Amino acid sequence: MARSRGFDLSHFTDDAQDRFGRQFSSLARDASHLSDALSRYSAGARHDVGHFAHDLADGAMHQGAVAARVLGKQAWKAGKAVRRDPAPTMAALVGIACLVTLVMASGARRH
Repeated sequence: MARSRGFDLSHFTDDAQDRFGRQFSSLARDASHLSDALSRYSAGARHDVGHFAHDLADGAMHQGAVAARVLGKQAWKAGKAVRRDPAPTMAALVGIACLVTLVMASGARRH
């Protein structure tokens, strides 16, 4: 069985033992106060982070709605333009298809 390697105060005077006891008690109280302070700080930090995340989500939702409205208007305008004259759209699609083909072909040659 292993022997305990605890701190033996038996060779100190009663006065020294009392001082050690008060110091250890004071250390325990300080550790408790520190633990309480850290607990309060972490609760406050969680609260602040929660509010920040909520505000960030609200802002993102608002920006998303604005972006959706702008994109919707642009899509509507583009649709009207294509109905009026589809030739530029077809030319752009053919150009994009050629560009994609060139990029794919150059990637295939590298391997």
